[in-house]
Amino acid sequence: MEQVVRWANSEKFSLGRSVSSRSDSQRNSLIAETAFLLARYSHASSDPPPVEMELEARSFLTHLPRTESVAEALTPEEWEEVYEIRERIVAYTHWLPETEFSPTIPGCGVVDQAIGDAVSGTELIEIKAVARPFRSIDFRQILTYAAMYYSVGRRLEKITLLNPRNSCRFSSTLDVVASGSSGKPTVELLQELVEWMIGLQVSA
Repeated sequence: MEQVVRWANSEKFSLGRSVSSRSDSQRNSLIAETAFLLARYSHASSDPPPVEMELEARSFLTHLPRTESVAEALTPEEWEEVYEIRERIVAYTHWLPETEFSPTIPGCGVVDQAIGDAVSGTELIEIKAVARPFRSIDFRQILTYAAMYYSVGRRLEKITLLNPRNSCRFSSTLDVVASGSSGKPTVELLQELVEWMIGLQVSA
């Protein structure tokens, strides 16, 4: 996996300048989630009020651990960050056919169903609005999601990691990532992941 991560970070595609942080890093989750929600509605016929997206983002984040810092309203400077991050998400997803934001990913074995970031046809997109390079955990997550889709008969062909804060993305076929990370064909790797998730359920 580390070889794939190094390759991904060397081959990532630039989307412009990075979005600099204008506040405490603990506020980044609220900024990123609000930007994502605004991007999600960019395909709709009318945009909801931004403050509603902030409230929805805060409601979601308060159910997660260590999110005490999201209680305060976004400042004007933080809203600038929100819109810059949103623009970078939209710049990529706007051109994709029938982009579905927040798709429900079916559960498999011990792994409950999850909510992904976006899917377009056979392309799975995960958005990481963070000030760091891509990591192995990002690829493990997206491969797990691909396996969960595979478990119900949906085949994906392409994966994309999109980082709107660092203004870059990495896209590749699932075949290349599967081979590079495991030395196995996509179907064999996904089947092994499915069997592992089901096997944990049986052993439990």
